[in-house]
Amino acid sequence: MKKPPACQGCPFYGNGEGFVPDEYVEGAEVLVMGQNPGEDEVLGRQAVEVRGRDVMYEPHTPAPYLGRTGLAMQQRYFPLAGLERGVVSLANPIRCRIKGANKLPPVKSVLLREAMAHCQSHYFKPPASTRLIVAEGEYALLATTGEDGTD
Repeated sequence: MKKPPACQGCPFYGNGEGFVPDEYVEGAEVLVMGQNPGEDEVLGRQAVEVRGRDVMYEPHTPAPYLGRTGLAMQQRYFPLAGLERGVVSLANPIRCRIKGANKLPPVKSVLLREAMAHCQSHYFKPPASTRLIVAEGEYALLATTGEDGTD
């Protein structure tokens, strides 16, 4: 998906491709925050089954948590918390893939923090109903609290 105009000026803008918007659910009280989109999220394909090394996919609008991590969340972790996709909001503090890869700069890097601040200020618009944000990992922790968990 092409990056919106607000992405211009971000240090991760690159070629202007690979944007994945958050998936907000009006009325949802919980928002799960990840890291950044993977290839599946950018391509708009949702993992529905894993057989050994093979992954079965269905088409989906680009959104967070569509790949293997999303499948694990939906099958294992969301049910433990009484959550399900479509009832919980999903977001990433970085909404693109940097140079087509999953690898982000270290959480303490100035470049990462500038990009995250840019992305969050333009796109982090959770529903007013949000009461709890679950930060999955150090990047989400930084985005939601300003702390990176390393000190």
